[in-house]
Amino acid sequence: MTTTTAPSRRSSRTGASAADRSTRRLHRAAVVRIGFGLVWAVDASFKWLPGFIHGQTISDELGQGTAIHTPVIHQWLQLWHTIGGASPGAFAVVTAVTETAIALGLILGVFSNAVFVGSALYALGVWSTAEAFGLPWNTPGITDVGPSVAYIFASLALLHAHAGATWSLDARLRPRLGRLAWLSGPAAGSIPA
Repeated sequence: MTTTTAPSRRSSRTGASAADRSTRRLHRAAVVRIGFGLVWAVDASFKWLPGFIHGQTISDELGQGTAIHTPVIHQWLQLWHTIGGASPGAFAVVTAVTETAIALGLILGVFSNAVFVGSALYALGVWSTAEAFGLPWNTPGITDVGPSVAYIFASLALLHAHAGATWSLDARLRPRLGRLAWLSGPAAGSIPA
């Protein structure tokens, strides 16, 4: 007499737990995305304060080029100082709007992939201009190379973690975007466990 055994409960739980672990991982990534969006929102709120939004501090923010003597970097910083100085109020408004849009995109999970890449590029722009790459590095008391570097890597890590796959508006947008669906985060079910 041969006996057949029913599939083990353990094997069925293993498959479900892999999917559950994947979903939990995506939820954790979404929590980090939302938290990062709140950090961007606080940063953006500072840009809407009167001293910045009226362009009164732009010269100070972009004026580090005089302390940098490496020719190419000095010229890059001077270029942005000239651009910001030409119309400080408009430059400040564009900066405030950009940071607010990044914050909203991260918090709401709208066009997540585009926001992750865009925020990394924007942070690179801030690091290479207002923070002057953290230069000069030989200054006594220097403690870091500037916070925007962390923003660059955090944005790219969220992109890699598919942080827009859950708890985002991308799920509603993706089907309507057609060929442009790549701008939004992937569907949670399409990500390999």
